[in-house]
Amino acid sequence: MLEKVQLAVAVDVQRRKIDGAGFQQSKSIERLANLLDHLGQACLEFTDIKYLDQVPDKNLKEYAKLLRSVGKSLKLVIVNVDNSNTRQGLKIGRRIPKILARLPDTSNAGYSAVLDFQVHRMVHLLSELADALLAANFGPAVRLQNYKQLKNAAHTMADHDGGFTVERLALTRSGSTIATLKAEHAASGEVMAVYKEGQSAKVIEELSGVHQWQQVYPKVAPSVLSHHVEKGVELGSMVIEHLPGRTLESLLLNSQWEEANQLVDKLCRTLRKIWKSSRTNEPAQPRYMQQLRKRMPETHHTHPTLFNVEQTICGLARPSFDQLIDRVDTLEQQVRAPFSVLIHGDFNVDNVIYDEIKDRIYFIDLHRASYSDYVQDLSVLMVSVYRLPIMDAAPRAELMCLIRQLYQFARRFAKDTKDASFDARLAIALGRSFATSTRFIYDKYFARALALRASYLLEAITLLAPQALEKYTLPLEDIFND
Repeated sequence: MLEKVQLAVAVDVQRRKIDGAGFQQSKSIERLANLLDHLGQACLEFTDIKYLDQVPDKNLKEYAKLLRSVGKSLKLVIVNVDNSNTRQGLKIGRRIPKILARLPDTSNAGYSAVLDFQVHRMVHLLSELADALLAANFGPAVRLQNYKQLKNAAHTMADHDGGFTVERLALTRSGSTIATLKAEHAASGEVMAVYKEGQSAKVIEELSGVHQWQQVYPKVAPSVLSHHVEKGVELGSMVIEHLPGRTLESLLLNSQWEEANQLVDKLCRTLRKIWKSSRTNEPAQPRYMQQLRKRMPETHHTHPTLFNVEQTICGLARPSFDQLIDRVDTLEQQVRAPFSVLIHGDFNVDNVIYDEIKDRIYFIDLHRASYSDYVQDLSVLMVSVYRLPIMDAAPRAELMCLIRQLYQFARRFAKDTKDASFDARLAIALGRSFATSTRFIYDKYFARALALRASYLLEAITLLAPQALEKYTLPLEDIFND
């Protein structure tokens, strides 16, 4: 039967839209079939346990009741096209703690560990079955653990007790899930909120980051509607306000240059306000080379031979990339930012949203927010614009215009605030951003272009005399023009 289901699903999904309702239901049926097969095997293995003949009759009857409870739960597993799957999944979920509560107290018996392990294995499979039933209606973003939170958030937003739908937007590099939450009968595209789930530590960091931004400049940060983080539990989640508009990445990839220019213009004005209002007199020391060292193992994993080793060319010794990192690390002490401001910390093109109707800028993914050097956000944004997979000459020229606009804005801010080491710090920060970006680039020629820029910038800084660091001017056109 399992093989027949797998073959039928393989044929069915070929004609389905990926992540559409039909696709999700077919994949859920396949997942249910696999889980039922595993659960059937677990039940058979239970009856074959050699310790069963050692179990006293009283305890044996208790285990028999547990197996019957598992059987009753299995009768709920019926895949329907309506939302009865949800009711079935929730009913199974409510049975699970009751089954575990009925485990007989056999802590001192020799057979206890084996039997209890097998029962827990079956209960775990039941929990997986419940998740698969929910996924048949909502998709993979919804499970027993988060259904209640999503339902409460939907009812709060919609102000009624109607149904809701969940659509997964993305699965991030770290494994976090991002999904939209909509009322069941909402107009097409009308999103109520965004659900984010990932490692608890990261969720806590983002909650803290949002709180910081709400305190300093609330206009750009989303509101947190609810969150769920339990001590000792690996996964946490949060429901945040849905922000209208489009990301800078979306505008650039779709060649919407006029809108992108409006966004960057608005962004520069917004950043100036943020940097002025959050400024503190404490010098910032972001330790760019320390950040780079932490990411180099992942970079080497993607491109094992990309960054150069020490070499001699015509008698001239050239340092390895690791040696450049060490040398720049010591120079960073001499070019610290004279003040700190609140920064985003991961200021990529996909974390900046522009609402054209209201002419407003929003920031998302705030888990790395901190008080540090404003140059860090600037360098990350400039490199994230440069590394976009747009290769034609005309659009690359448009990207260069935006990068130039960002640089000129920040340089004016540095002049106004008497930040003499701005260009030197930007060169170091760009070197860090170019190098770390290669771990996301699988085109080896483009990755090499980024790596060469990183090496050039870091080596140029090491060749400067300490007193010349504040007179250094970043060769912007040479670095970013192709």
